[in-house]
Amino acid sequence: MTKKKVGKRQRPKVSQVHEELSVTDVWRFDGYIEKVCFTGGTLEGSEDERLSFDDVHFKEVSFSSSELRAVEFVDVVFQNCDFSNVHFQNAFFHRCEFVNSKLTGADFGNSKVSHTLFDDCEGRYSNFSFSSMKEVDFVNSNLSDSDFYECTFKEVRFSKCKMDNINFSETNLKGVDLSDSTYERIEVTLPNIEGCIVSKEQAIGFARVLGLTVKES
Repeated sequence: MTKKKVGKRQRPKVSQVHEELSVTDVWRFDGYIEKVCFTGGTLEGSEDERLSFDDVHFKEVSFSSSELRAVEFVDVVFQNCDFSNVHFQNAFFHRCEFVNSKLTGADFGNSKVSHTLFDDCEGRYSNFSFSSMKEVDFVNSNLSDSDFYECTFKEVRFSKCKMDNINFSETNLKGVDLSDSTYERIEVTLPNIEGCIVSKEQAIGFARVLGLTVKES
């Protein structure tokens, strides 16, 4: 069996000691927030706000339905957070970790995501369309019905994810390993599946996408 590639994803550079604040204190800063731990509460914002977070830890914070377009996150850990239906279009994520967080319906469209981990996340109906991703890991996460339309992937890995009805149309999947993730149906663009790594069972599904009739032995 081929050993799954690990990659060179960098971990967030997060300080050991942070000032602990309520997430509502975000607005007391002048747009740039660093070396803070926000615990609990709801972060509400509008598309007019331009926020930048550096060396920040969010614990059990809700971003649900917020509109924080073009926000920047560098060296940030999100733990047990809720991003349901959040609007993060044109956002920037570098050395971030989403752990045990809810991303249902979250819109990350046209974002730049690098050296970032999504671990044990509920991400159904999330949108990453037109995003650029480099050294990104999705692990033990539910990505069913999510949208990765016309993304740019470089060292993007999926491990033990649920991916039913995921949309990879117009995204080049060369070198992307889907072999230990599960799905019944997947949307792809035929020229872009060359070099994608799949299990034997998944290969049968791709054969059907190509219009082949698979004869059972």
